[in-house]
Amino acid sequence: MSVSLIDRRVTLRELRLFLAVAQSGSILKAANEIGLTQPALSKSIAELERTFGVRLFDRTNRGVTTTPQGEVLLRRATGMFEELRQAVDELGALADASIGELRLGGTPSMCAGMLPLALTTILKERPKFRFHVAELESGKLGSEVLARSLDIGIGREQLGVENNGLTFDRLFDDRLFIVAGALHPLASRRTTTLEEAARQQWVLPVTDGGVTAQLATELRKHGLELPHSVVTSMSMLVRYELIATNGFLTAMYGSVLRFGKVPRFLRVLPIDLPIGMPIGLLRLRNRTLAPSAELFAMVTRGIVRPMHSLSAKQLRREMQANS
Repeated sequence: MSVSLIDRRVTLRELRLFLAVAQSGSILKAANEIGLTQPALSKSIAELERTFGVRLFDRTNRGVTTTPQGEVLLRRATGMFEELRQAVDELGALADASIGELRLGGTPSMCAGMLPLALTTILKERPKFRFHVAELESGKLGSEVLARSLDIGIGREQLGVENNGLTFDRLFDDRLFIVAGALHPLASRRTTTLEEAARQQWVLPVTDGGVTAQLATELRKHGLELPHSVVTSMSMLVRYELIATNGFLTAMYGSVLRFGKVPRFLRVLPIDLPIGMPIGLLRLRNRTLAPSAELFAMVTRGIVRPMHSLSAKQLRREMQANS
């Protein structure tokens, strides 16, 4: 079928009805949600299938599921409506620079520190801005941006990004620091060594995570083994509580320590680790950012500028001043 013929036959309304059925998995449920009768919606879907000459849904006793052909249309129709939404947002932003809307995704470490600060900074100047924030593991960020569920993601660099339709705009390297409780024997030391720290009890994230893997690599460079973790946990609350007992060390990213609301009893040990995680913005390649996304990127770059030269000594001074 030619594109010109589809232009005359397929309407935005029909595509919206198609999306409603695909997303709900039920013609009856979709009809109730959008205020149509089930026969009317079924007729619309049947006409759309005749127009394209393919079956878009498989009918079962439990509802409907998209066929491979339906998946193609679902993906393209979703992208089309997202482009329309972006156009409306951009036109609105051009008409009124004080408003904007942005769907953001961030890794747990970004959501624990830098991301809230960026949003607060923007909202002080643009109180009419609206943000929708999702906390996601790093691997999910790219897929959500590709699916257009997010306008932009902020997290660590991912392998193969440039080959899958995404662009990674590097912001800074989020360096790791060793942290203890205020009464830990090493906490008040003006100098200490990585070897001394490695002999302590540790609580670390899962063994195959970025923090633990980077720490293990750095220790091996110095002929040291990764400390035996008495406890492994991805929960920051668990790690904080164990550090508070003054018997444990852990490793944390500088952005969390500097921008996040960390407990006052935390102390950074005077050890500068030359390791970190490249952090940046994930977005669709060859796509112009909406004004709201451009503003977010600009504010974020300003916030992270001091992170390029962050040291353990500087962090210790800042945290002690706030304790």
